[in-house]
Amino acid sequence: MNEATQAPIAGQHHYAGDCPYCGQAIMSERGKLPLLCPTCNHSLRSAQPDSPLHNIHRCLKLYCDVRGRSSRREFWAFTLAAALLLSIEAILFADCYRNGALATIPLWLWLILPALLLCPFATLTVRRLHDLGKGPGLLITFLALGAAGGAIVAMHSAGYQPELITKNVAAWAWAALRADIIVGSIILYLATQHRLPGPNEYGPAPK
Repeated sequence: MNEATQAPIAGQHHYAGDCPYCGQAIMSERGKLPLLCPTCNHSLRSAQPDSPLHNIHRCLKLYCDVRGRSSRREFWAFTLAAALLLSIEAILFADCYRNGALATIPLWLWLILPALLLCPFATLTVRRLHDLGKGPGLLITFLALGAAGGAIVAMHSAGYQPELITKNVAAWAWAALRADIIVGSIILYLATQHRLPGPNEYGPAPK
């Protein structure tokens, strides 16, 4: 049996990160990585499990996957990269607005990037909550409050169906958005916390 497929021995093997190709956990033996991934057989000679680019790549690879757990490094690597991209888009949007070019650009083009980032960020957040032994309830609450409150406020501002979207309804929507900020802040706070050591009900601990 070669080094890449050798079964773990108690006291000698330790979790060393995830394979950058298939995302499966890699066990090191006495501090050394195997030459090949035991799952997909890709070479691990150039693997850098702790690099930000690897963490971002893993989030994109697990685009719609809420199974398992994600580390703080993985969460913040992807979150900061997404925030940078959205900030650049916001700057371009503001520049187009000042130059009067906004009317020539369809609105849906500005929504592509947030839409593409929403799913991997949501699944990553669920896995980060799993890492802390928590379910997806906070994220579901955050998305529900944001979607409902934002939609109602937008319809009220546009004067859509004023007989249904009254001022009182809009006031409740604004309250939901304020509550959404609180829930989002709680999620971000939890994302900075250490996990409990060892495996939990959602799987083994990531690095």
